[in-house]
Amino acid sequence: MSSKTKALLCGVATIFGTFTLLLFTTITRDILFRGLSLCSSSGLELLFGSLMMFTSAVTAGFITSLIVIRKSYLPHILISLAVVAKMSVMANCSFLTGSFLFESGINASLVLGLWLGNYSALKFPITPVS
Repeated sequence: MSSKTKALLCGVATIFGTFTLLLFTTITRDILFRGLSLCSSSGLELLFGSLMMFTSAVTAGFITSLIVIRKSYLPHILISLAVVAKMSVMANCSFLTGSFLFESGINASLVLGLWLGNYSALKFPITPVS
């Protein structure tokens, strides 16, 4: 496989993985749990909402790994950096919906879920091999 094709696959996987993560987390946070927040949600909503956010990240990481050739970590690194950048912008501009600890925990679970999805896709038997 040529390097242009690998670069194209990395770009497509990064874009598709980012939009998948945004879509799934938006559906979880804003539609299913109607504005998941530490201040306004019950304990059960926080528990299930956090688990759904983590599952969304695992799914996005898995899908991203299926698009890109095995052992290419660049899309996951870029998406993880985007999550960290989003968190730092939210913290600096006072856009947090709850406490900083809650929001940083949610974003840490998104990064962890991305990498767990990558690991599970590497163990999945139908992933493409370079």
